[in-house]
Amino acid sequence: MRAHGRLRYAIDLPSDLRVIIGRDNWLFLNGDGTIEQSTGKILREAQIATFADKAAALHAHLAAKGAQLVVAIPPNGSTINRARLPAWAALAPSVTEYDLMMRALAKRGVTAVDLRTALNANAGSPTYRRTDTHWNRLGALVAYNAVVQAARKPEWTIDPARVLKGFERVEGGDLARLLAVAADVSDEDAVIDLGPYGPAPPPATPLATQFESGGDLVETGRAGPTVMVIGDSFTRGFWQDYFAAHAGRYLWMHHELCGFRLSVIDEHAPQLVILAPAERQMFCAGG
Repeated sequence: MRAHGRLRYAIDLPSDLRVIIGRDNWLFLNGDGTIEQSTGKILREAQIATFADKAAALHAHLAAKGAQLVVAIPPNGSTINRARLPAWAALAPSVTEYDLMMRALAKRGVTAVDLRTALNANAGSPTYRRTDTHWNRLGALVAYNAVVQAARKPEWTIDPARVLKGFERVEGGDLARLLAVAADVSDEDAVIDLGPYGPAPPPATPLATQFESGGDLVETGRAGPTVMVIGDSFTRGFWQDYFAAHAGRYLWMHHELCGFRLSVIDEHAPQLVILAPAERQMFCAGG
């Protein structure tokens, strides 16, 4: 299997149809409508409206308690690294579902940050992994800075120039594993040292939610507010240390395609909530 995967990878013929091999051997997920989203081939306006309505209801619920909501949607790798898609998918469309979502949230008065802007502006260094569906640690930091700006907390910004120590070679990521070549191809990730922003926070402890997988809770000991991120694999772990550098308590739980419960949020009374489903999951189950 390993030899078969290496051979097909070498000739740009992926062994798993869930992966597309792009230019310069960049790998892209070919599932959950990711390529169709990035190329504007699908525009699910009704489902977008359903999610935007859910976000608006959460905004109203939090506002009544004096809390703030920011929606921040991590873009697909194919959305940010369009130039590395195969030629047939590389042309920028006139409108995408991400565009429609930003408009729908704005129409409902929900604060939302377009993370594409910040990530595309950081063209000097890669912000996504070459063999993985996710951003790298630098991309996560760039997105975090955009979120705290949208939350009107510019003092929480972490200067990449102070913490980025370069890039290190790492094993191939989740897309490389789908092709059975993770051990044979290398990738790189950013090395981030948050030392200039104080001591490292304590490790996360389990956060009970209605789902068996649970969530994460970090008690930082700082005097800052409680922050909750409702996200997925793009944010779990990636944003923890960044927010913990300033927040008093940091909580993370999965969005479960809008299946998260308000009772979990209310139990911990966060002052700031970030709703952050990845672009390919910015929908409600059954919506």
